[in-house]
Amino acid sequence: MPSIKPKPISIALREAKQSILQLVLFHSVFDALVMFLLMVLVCLLLSLPKWYALIPTAVYAIIHTYGNLKDVSFQAIEEKYPNLKEQLITVADNWKEQNEIVEELNQEVLQKMKEIRTSSFLNFGKLSREILVMAVVSFVIIGLAGFNVKFIDLKETVKQIRDFRAVDEYNINNELLQYEESQNLSEILGDKSIAELGKQQIDLQINPLMSDVDIGKVSNPAEQQFREVPPRQIQASTDSSFEEEIPKQYQRMVKTYFKEITRS
Repeated sequence: MPSIKPKPISIALREAKQSILQLVLFHSVFDALVMFLLMVLVCLLLSLPKWYALIPTAVYAIIHTYGNLKDVSFQAIEEKYPNLKEQLITVADNWKEQNEIVEELNQEVLQKMKEIRTSSFLNFGKLSREILVMAVVSFVIIGLAGFNVKFIDLKETVKQIRDFRAVDEYNINNELLQYEESQNLSEILGDKSIAELGKQQIDLQINPLMSDVDIGKVSNPAEQQFREVPPRQIQASTDSSFEEEIPKQYQRMVKTYFKEITRS
């Protein structure tokens, strides 16, 4: 029985999907490498074994790759090439059909698929940033490993936290806590003695000439005489403005009146 030759459109669809899958895996590997270098840096700062970095990296790679595999579809190709909108998916669903309309559509889509470029699915901006991050982190790891820089020893810290006790147990000698009553104050206050501050004798003298105050000189208070000054005599005087308002023929009468008041 002769083998059935696959249609050109089926071969083109399979190659397009394989190219998208390879690009998705390529991006996932790059992302996992960046994650691995960052985890190695963390392990180096925390004084942990380097192989600890493989555990979070493996978990991240599996989850991240699984999410990226959703982009392996003909819809992603149609988003990059709008001239294949709805045609590529239609051909992929009906390429086994045998009729003139399907064959004509297959030939049209096959011609348009020749314009597809694999490089259009590469995110060069993201790749450049990841390469830069990988280079910087690699130099930092080499420098820290060369100078043996450690941020914190995580194992020792965990051990100290585990062994920490809020109240330590102490061995107390009960004999030291026994109270002995005594009437001898020398046993409490100690013997009378002079504190010996060195072997050299020091003579301290107070120079009275260095002070302005003479403590031995006492004098009686001096008597003070105060002069008594009698108060000035109070006299009444007329205001000039008041005289201007009084007519001249009555001014003499008013002055005489005020003089009589002051005499009484």
